[in-house]
Amino acid sequence: MPWPQTIPADLRRDLDMLETLRGPQTSQDRWGAIREWLIRHGVEAPEDLPVEPERRPEMDQ
Repeated sequence: MPWPQTIPADLRRDLDMLETLRGPQTSQDRWGAIREWLIRHGVEAPEDLPVEPERRPEMDQ
């Protein structure tokens, strides 16, 4: 599967479900759900993807 250009419906559903489990969610929680989705679908990261996601303070609020 190629790298997705938008958020796939099943990943959106997983992220929405994550928000209902407990709060508030952290960036680590969200990236964990995304990583699980990528592994489940056999998606390999493109070579030009940064090693670590950009961290912005507003993402942790």
